[in-house]
Amino acid sequence: MNRFLKTAFFVVPALLLLAFVFEGLGVLVYLPSFAYHGVNLQAFVFRRTDAASFAVRSVGLRSLAFGLLAVLAVWSGDVRLSAAGLSLLAGGLVLHALAVRALGLTRTCYGMELGAVPRAAVTTFPYNAIAHPMHAGSVMQYAGAAILCPALGDQFPLLIAGHVALTVLTAFVEHVDLHVEPRTFRAIVDRFSDEDRRRTVDAVRDWSLRHFSRHLHRERSMHRYVKTLPREILPRIDELRYADEVLGPIRSAFPGSALTPLPMTDEIYVSRYNYDRGGDQGLFDRHYDGNLRFLPGGSVVRSLIYLSADDRLEVVFDTSGTQANMRTYTFGLLDFHNELHWVNGSYEPDRPPRVLLKCNYYVDHWGWAPWRALGIVLNVAVFYVVKAAMEYSKSPRTPAQRGVGFVCNLFRRLNVVSPAAPVVVVLAVLALAVKMVAAPLAGLF
Repeated sequence: MNRFLKTAFFVVPALLLLAFVFEGLGVLVYLPSFAYHGVNLQAFVFRRTDAASFAVRSVGLRSLAFGLLAVLAVWSGDVRLSAAGLSLLAGGLVLHALAVRALGLTRTCYGMELGAVPRAAVTTFPYNAIAHPMHAGSVMQYAGAAILCPALGDQFPLLIAGHVALTVLTAFVEHVDLHVEPRTFRAIVDRFSDEDRRRTVDAVRDWSLRHFSRHLHRERSMHRYVKTLPREILPRIDELRYADEVLGPIRSAFPGSALTPLPMTDEIYVSRYNYDRGGDQGLFDRHYDGNLRFLPGGSVVRSLIYLSADDRLEVVFDTSGTQANMRTYTFGLLDFHNELHWVNGSYEPDRPPRVLLKCNYYVDHWGWAPWRALGIVLNVAVFYVVKAAMEYSKSPRTPAQRGVGFVCNLFRRLNVVSPAAPVVVVLAVLALAVKMVAAPLAGLF
């Protein structure tokens, strides 16, 4: 429930902003009303959420949708009691309740599909008589509401029709079992044991400490793209980022998928553990590295190769349920978009500097070249935009830097709550910006 309330804290103001932009209540009615259909479809098709948090979101948003229907009906002042309307509404409620009773609450909230309970056929009433009693009950409820309050159709013509259409779509998706098998990479922590590989780590570390010596004791962290480094060190870096020890576990986790390195995003990183509200503050905060976990057909795996480490700091890979004190020669592999992680500990200037080689790899699960190209382009584009904002707002000094740093930290927190939350906020702000630009232009014509 806490996560649901956090989502609402950010999404509700965004909806109010959209309502202001479009000068009407339609946004405030349609988006919250239809949200639970989207949440249900996303969970069933992509199956990347845990059953408990999904149940909270689904039940909460369904309650919101039906609460809105009730409020709008009373607000319209045109409730017409009739036997047909009441019968459909009551019959739909009973049928829906019987379906929930037959399934149990966990299975009702896709517990089988999300792996919370074992699969089992349900043959008790009403499933032995109707194929999709829960969805049939919902359609009956919407039909009853339309009869009892015809003014709803006049004020919001897409409301009932949209609910019915999305309910039928969900029933169809469930009937044909349309889904994408989740491809989430579970975090792995390992060490280079080969002496030649360790000598390569030593060489890259020593070069980095010399080349970036003036950055080691500054307040802020440092990121440098590998592609911008002198050519002399690139062969050594290649030995590490394309090592069998690094690529092997990724290929094993995704057999049959094609792995494409993303060298244009690889970095040398000197970590400083900032708490100054800048764009690079997020080390100790719970965070996902990426925001494209809703994009199917591909995964991005990140390697964190420790060239120099303060081994008293503990990295927590929360999604995978593992944690480790990372040492020199250690590397971690994590799902860029799906691993919630952070660092436990505190920075101490007299400890060894924390220098990492951070590399990314795109894994194509579908083998369709156009989709792979789109996935790579989207990942690289978002990576560059976010990285540029973080770099600009590190240890902010000017109001502009502080503003960008605030946005970076806000979006990081929104992304932890839900990947949809920052999207809604961005759409609301973009809509407001378009309106502000379009209004003066319209007056010229």
